[in-house]
Amino acid sequence: MISISNLSKRYGAQVLFEGVNLRLDPGKRYGIVGANGSGKSTFLRMLTQEEYADGGDINIPSGLAIGTMNQDHFAYEDWQIADVVMLGKKELAEAVIEKERLLHDPHSDPMKIAEMEMVIADNDGYAAQAQIAEILSGLGIPEEKHFESMSVLSGGYKLRVLLAQVLFCNPDVLLLDEPTNHLDILSIRWLESFLCQRSGIVVVVSHDRSFLNRVCTHVADVDYQTIKIYKGNYDAFLAAKEADDALRKLEAEKAEKRIDDLQQFVTKFKAKASKARQAQSKAKMIERMEKDISEPVYSSRVFPRIQFEAVRPPGKTVLEITGICKSYEAHPVLNNVNWRVHRGDKWAVIGPNGVGKSTLLKIVMDQLTADQGAVEWGHETYPTYFAQDHHAEIREDTTPYEWLYQFGPGEPIGAIRGILGNVLFSGDDVHKSTAALSGGECARLIIAKMMLLRGNVLVLDEPTNHLDMESIESLVEALRRFEGTVILVSHNRYVVERIANRVLELTPAGYDAFEGTYDEFIEKVGVDHLAYQVDQGNKTDAPKSKSSDRKREKKASADQRQAFQRESKDLQREVDNLETNIAELESRVAAIDDQFSDPVFFARTAPDEVRKLSDEKKSIQFELDKQMERWTVVQTELSALRDQYGLGS
Repeated sequence: MISISNLSKRYGAQVLFEGVNLRLDPGKRYGIVGANGSGKSTFLRMLTQEEYADGGDINIPSGLAIGTMNQDHFAYEDWQIADVVMLGKKELAEAVIEKERLLHDPHSDPMKIAEMEMVIADNDGYAAQAQIAEILSGLGIPEEKHFESMSVLSGGYKLRVLLAQVLFCNPDVLLLDEPTNHLDILSIRWLESFLCQRSGIVVVVSHDRSFLNRVCTHVADVDYQTIKIYKGNYDAFLAAKEADDALRKLEAEKAEKRIDDLQQFVTKFKAKASKARQAQSKAKMIERMEKDISEPVYSSRVFPRIQFEAVRPPGKTVLEITGICKSYEAHPVLNNVNWRVHRGDKWAVIGPNGVGKSTLLKIVMDQLTADQGAVEWGHETYPTYFAQDHHAEIREDTTPYEWLYQFGPGEPIGAIRGILGNVLFSGDDVHKSTAALSGGECARLIIAKMMLLRGNVLVLDEPTNHLDMESIESLVEALRRFEGTVILVSHNRYVVERIANRVLELTPAGYDAFEGTYDEFIEKVGVDHLAYQVDQGNKTDAPKSKSSDRKREKKASADQRQAFQRESKDLQREVDNLETNIAELESRVAAIDDQFSDPVFFARTAPDEVRKLSDEKKSIQFELDKQMERWTVVQTELSALRDQYGLGS
């Protein structure tokens, strides 16, 4: 268990979080979410003591092993891939290396060899090769490469080996920062399964909504200058967060109403001697409440305003490729691909890693030359491109304003600044060095370029890799609203489902151009590249019958209702008690009001009795307001819980 008390961190005047109190428990998997720059990665580095807190404590029991992914993927160029993974268990790796050296030394001490054997046995070393092979294969590195040197791999695959290294280490606490960015669909699904089987603590920063939904038991939200843990996956967090925000808004409105009521009292009685002290007290109360309202803590979540407008409609046929072939040395990736794109189509290009998805987009955008075949753009087509390696497109010796201006030199300054503001570059941010831009900022700047150019065909290769959830949501909605044509490569199921009305599936065996949504594609061909582990060449995961689907859905629905009833039992009991109390209090207030409304009541009743009833009514009304406020809170919590279990209102 890791306990965190009164933690605070700031950079200059910017407060990331303060007064944070958390506990991270074994067997739980925490997704860290929040806007870019809110402090997610900083929090991870604080857990490993790479960064220190400005205040508070992080209490980690001695002996608790913490594993993080090594980021220097050029550190092991001459090492065998499997040996790099074994370095995750340093003692084991050193013993294996020393044993091999001793075995090849004719003068070595047999007792020393036996000692190394014991170290290997104590670290379960004889099962290590099988474990390493399983992890590497799961992360998409074929078995025939496991004993080649790291230098044969691209940068992205080197990072997969370093991820395999920390997974093989099997630490008590596993900390991962955006682990899915360099993985393909199948590797992501394997990683999800691997993480869900762990018994230790998992803490992962990710902007992949589907990944968080499948992996997380809890979500830690970095927002409002604090970190709050919500139970459940990402969708459950969204429902609970919405309820929290609604409650926060309600409390702010009640505070403003309370200030108005207090101000009326002060205005009415400040000149009256008998009430002057009370008026002064309430004036001080107003001052304190207004200070709280005037210095609110705002959410760090900001949605960019993304809108794509086409300069003009293209002809009916937007793009036609015929006989496209492409190989890298002796390895073919595209073989005789024929594909036609029409105006208004929104294509998702999907398939396992290495089958040529990015290659096809580069050929289409004339960034790469095909070995054979032709690419023909239709009449009046104006394509714009979001490359997967988009960071390299932005020079480091300029500013966001200068970089964007070069693509629209005839545009007014206000128009350039307006587009930059829409993608969250405001004030002095437009003049900062592009060398200092984060991955998310670079991605938003490329989107700004696409907005400025007003292309009628948007070609996007993994556009969401570095974007936060708010930017992803804004981009998805902008692409859905866009009246032009979209060609998209993405491993994010949420993105594909929301945007695509056509699917181009690439496999090692060929391709399939399907005219329908992704759900319709799954139903037809029986392969869900974005949800299941499938063999790259075989479509073996046929969908179950609709009858069995309905049975499974019915059972899942019943299980959800039972789980909701168990977890909501205490809340429901409190609601029942509150409603009983409220009814009794309202009944008593109504009875007193009936007496007061009797024309002869005040003539017949002694003044002391009248005052007594009046005081009783005020007391009851105060208690009634408290009970109603609590009832609202509990109902909000119940509503969030219903949403969490998918039961609606």
